[in-house]
Amino acid sequence: MTRTMNTKTLIAAALFHPAQVATLVKTAVNTLIVLSSISGFFGNLYNDLTAFAVAMATFFFGWAALLYMTANQNENHRVQARSALYVALSGLALAILAQTIASLINGAAQGQ
Repeated sequence: MTRTMNTKTLIAAALFHPAQVATLVKTAVNTLIVLSSISGFFGNLYNDLTAFAVAMATFFFGWAALLYMTANQNENHRVQARSALYVALSGLALAILAQTIASLINGAAQGQ
């Protein structure tokens, strides 16, 4: 009963006030366009930041490897370079797995 009454009310409003209904439809469509473009923006931003993180982690891994190779017999430099290698490898693994972790969380949040 309520559904048919709502439908009749919408039809009556469309017949008596077509300009307002057209404005409402335009507003709804514009809202959907803006929301989809914002979603696309953040999706692109996420992909770009992931690529940047992978590039930076790879650079620091190479830098740490260079420090390790040039440490010679100095044990302090070798220990610092080894810890830098571990940090760079951890950052690289996190950057690579970020997309997978985010999709798992997103899927769990949506109930899939």
